[in-house]
Amino acid sequence: MPTRKRVLIWLGAIALIASAIVTLRVTDESQGSDTDSDGPPKPVRVERYAADHVVLPTPGRRPAPPANLVTTPAGPDALRVSWADALPGGQVPGGAAGYEVRWQQDGGERRTRLVATPDVLLNRLSGNRRVRVEVRTVDSFGQRSSPMAVEGTPEDADDRWTTALTGLFDDFAEPERLAERWHLSGYRGCVDVVSERADGLPIELGCGADLAVLRARQPMTLTPPNPAGELGRVAVRTDTAGAGGELTIALTPGPMDRVGVDRQRANRFTERDPALPGGAIRVAVDSTGVRVSAAPDVPAVAPAQLEVYPAPVRGPGVPHLFEVVLTTAGLRVYQDGLLVAVAAVVPPWPSASVLLGFRGPDRRRSRVHLIAAGFTGPVTELASVVEVPVNPGTQRVLDLTEQSPQLGIARTPLTTAASARLVATIMVAGEMDPTGVVIQLGDLRVPARPAVAAPSGASGAAVTVIADVPATLLGVLGAPSITPFVLRAPGANQQVRLVETYLEITQVGGGRPPAQDLKTGRRRGPDMLPAIDAVLCNSAGEPLTSAVVPQRGQLVLDVKLDASSNQWETGSIGGVQGFQVWLDGELAAAVPTRTNGPGLGGRYALSIAVGGLKRGPHLMEVREYAMDGKGLPVSAVLNFTVR
Repeated sequence: MPTRKRVLIWLGAIALIASAIVTLRVTDESQGSDTDSDGPPKPVRVERYAADHVVLPTPGRRPAPPANLVTTPAGPDALRVSWADALPGGQVPGGAAGYEVRWQQDGGERRTRLVATPDVLLNRLSGNRRVRVEVRTVDSFGQRSSPMAVEGTPEDADDRWTTALTGLFDDFAEPERLAERWHLSGYRGCVDVVSERADGLPIELGCGADLAVLRARQPMTLTPPNPAGELGRVAVRTDTAGAGGELTIALTPGPMDRVGVDRQRANRFTERDPALPGGAIRVAVDSTGVRVSAAPDVPAVAPAQLEVYPAPVRGPGVPHLFEVVLTTAGLRVYQDGLLVAVAAVVPPWPSASVLLGFRGPDRRRSRVHLIAAGFTGPVTELASVVEVPVNPGTQRVLDLTEQSPQLGIARTPLTTAASARLVATIMVAGEMDPTGVVIQLGDLRVPARPAVAAPSGASGAAVTVIADVPATLLGVLGAPSITPFVLRAPGANQQVRLVETYLEITQVGGGRPPAQDLKTGRRRGPDMLPAIDAVLCNSAGEPLTSAVVPQRGQLVLDVKLDASSNQWETGSIGGVQGFQVWLDGELAAAVPTRTNGPGLGGRYALSIAVGGLKRGPHLMEVREYAMDGKGLPVSAVLNFTVR
């Protein structure tokens, strides 16, 4: 069976970094004594064991039970259940590593799920029938608390929030018609709308570090302030902001397709971000909190005196409502009606494009769902356009004088066009001037205007540019192709890249654009085991800064089995029976985690006497096993040297 192995390499004095631990699948050869050479691998049973130089952690008292279970209808066949710190002011139960959720509907089948977060969506229920839910806290050794119970009934979710969305409201009932109201920006082949039997818009993020951005084709226009000072609001109901995921809501004074630095995660956003275009305001929500960023030129006001609450925890795959409200006294952010952030900024524009960004956990494929979205203000009627992706001869942006590859595009999409424009998004680098971009279409060089009046020139910033296609390239007459087709800009260097390019075509005679042919979403796999994060530390528990350790004293192996992001795959975590530590091919330690049932991860500290190790290089491997012990373990490998 093909497997992947990624190893943490220790490089000199800085090779051991506290967070740089790799999860992988080990090969059959690394099974050591777990494999019977005369037949298939024997199921592994993790039993408590420690070599002479190792001290194991021990279980403590049973964890405290969860508090204040609350059910919320999430549709005619779904129920959201929240407790502990997923509720306003809630606290994590003592000893909690995760939770076991059991539910049963009117005497039907009893079902069980292991989860890392205190917020779950129970779906595929029967409408208007009571559901009894029990939740137990689970600690890192699999000990269970006493249960807490609650009952609820699935029914249509509260949709009163939609009544204010007079400018645009979309429940994405026809995902194949997405392009009529929205532009989806993402790296081709990595970001796709897929076919799925679920509410809303399913977006597949298939390459592990993807940012999908939806821009409403219609702008949001502010209205005169109401008695509360409100100028406008954007509302989004989505499951994107669960542990490891990220939701962004950006407002730009022009049709930008992306803003800011593409690969920068929300926890690194600053209050004033020079990578945002002039006038832009951006709200980001992830597991670390809610942040509001604004371009340096956005006006500030005296902050309003309001009580702001920490955002309750959100589970992967669990939809929540987020509202961004613009007022004369600043910006406010609400989660499920609770005020979770404020910012003393006001919009400097009368209307703006609305951009919704979606990102899953790093280094893994994921699927997010946009249940509904919209904004206030008047409706703006837009001409019907057909969007056609096109590929330039190079994904670089060339300098004005640089030789271009003799590659072009077929002119077929333009033969039935009454008018067309080309839209491109560029990642700026070096001394490139974003206001001087030109599109080379054969022998013609067409100036491209930025989508906003003040684009950012910061390195890595996204800039969207627009160019009208000359009338001479439209219609049935003319050459079958346009060669070369490249983008140019003064000061462009090798690092200036294109994110996407496409044509917006107004067809002769108009008409509705064709529906998109959606591909089937990938089949979800089984419940995943927690990821392994393993770090070698000194005796005080501080991560080592060198790969070389003296032959004296103690090392602490800090093992974290992290279930939060791996819950994205199915909404549940695979049960863990325990983990083993192998040192130079020999079993050094084993910690079972199934005291009262399957474990679901946690944190463990193992003490290792360095004096018991030989001088020279050593290889340490942490192996995590599922309950049946039959499959290959999840594994992390560390290398160090004793001198």
